[in-house]
Amino acid sequence: MSFNFLNQNIKPIDPKKVAQLVLPDGTHMQQAAMGTFHSDNPDLIDNMEDIIVESIRLGYRHLDCATAYQNEAVVGRATDKAIKLGLVKRDELFMLSKLWNKHMNPADVIPACEASLKQLQLDYLDMYVVHWPWPNDHPPGCDGDAINPDAVPYIHEMFMEVWEKMTKLKKSGKVKNIGTSNQTQKTMELLLRDTNDFNHPVYNQMELHPLFQQKKLVKYFIDNKVVPSGYMSLGSPRRPGRDRFAEHQADMQHPVIQRLAKETGMTPPAICLAWAHQRENNKVGYVSMAERSEWIKFNLEAATKNVLTTEQMIAIEGDGTHENPGINTNNRLIWGQVFFWPEARVLGHDRDVLWNDRQIFESKADFARFRKAVGEFYKVWKETAVDLPVNYL
Repeated sequence: MSFNFLNQNIKPIDPKKVAQLVLPDGTHMQQAAMGTFHSDNPDLIDNMEDIIVESIRLGYRHLDCATAYQNEAVVGRATDKAIKLGLVKRDELFMLSKLWNKHMNPADVIPACEASLKQLQLDYLDMYVVHWPWPNDHPPGCDGDAINPDAVPYIHEMFMEVWEKMTKLKKSGKVKNIGTSNQTQKTMELLLRDTNDFNHPVYNQMELHPLFQQKKLVKYFIDNKVVPSGYMSLGSPRRPGRDRFAEHQADMQHPVIQRLAKETGMTPPAICLAWAHQRENNKVGYVSMAERSEWIKFNLEAATKNVLTTEQMIAIEGDGTHENPGINTNNRLIWGQVFFWPEARVLGHDRDVLWNDRQIFESKADFARFRKAVGEFYKVWKETAVDLPVNYL
């Protein structure tokens, strides 16, 4: 093991002591997932294989992967190595990957999954997730001003064409369970309306951290047998530059998080992960990533015991009263501006256009009518406005 930050003298956690989330079919998955999103960072990529092996040695059994992370081959080598070393058996791992936007064409869904399986050196995935609700793509490593003129809002007819192929993957056995990521309540309502017991989505990954709790949406998923899981559990201090804005707040620096850390003798990251573990009676998953053995173990250990009191949990999430409002500040870190479609820009929507359900369409024909109307509106606007800061046509 060549990475200086890895230490095999650190004692692993018994995977059986880690909290489990139960999917509708009875499948268990660890509440804590080892994330692989940052493994394309220059300071990590050369060591990611060792980091994943170490995470498995230390007790992780749930790995969160995605085509968009551009490292599934690295993860595949790591899991294969861990199995050959006797650290784990394949059926003890819960392997999750995600369908990237550029493959959200019905003809591309199954080949994309098969490509992920090949790179991950797997015969099947425990969970396959639609990464975003539309096919809007952007170049890897792009900045926040990137624009894709072919981007579109959520069109349910298009999504269901993709979901039909997701269902086929489940029927084939190449995927055990299917889920979503970054869905709003309205898009999930449409999906649940048009699915049955077999192809019902059972999981949704979403942004969740103490300053962005999404309580109503989390409860909606739980009530509808969709297991919610949160990314950016610590406020993602290493997120890409395009996702950093002056308005953003840092979860771990919030006065309440700092106060609870001093009160308990824990660190601010430990407080954030303890809340992630305990919220909704331990029914919400969380994804975190670390490159040091002690941090890897630390992130997993949070899912082994409840350490915050009721009063401390209320300090973070509130109790619905004016006296105890909690610290949720709607501090969304992922605005998704690189996914905006032309109509969103020309109509001057704010940063929440991806999330506020103002532009959702049942069919391609409905959206075509809308797009034509916007084009006509823009033409008149261009002919009559004194100043036109946007370029739509």
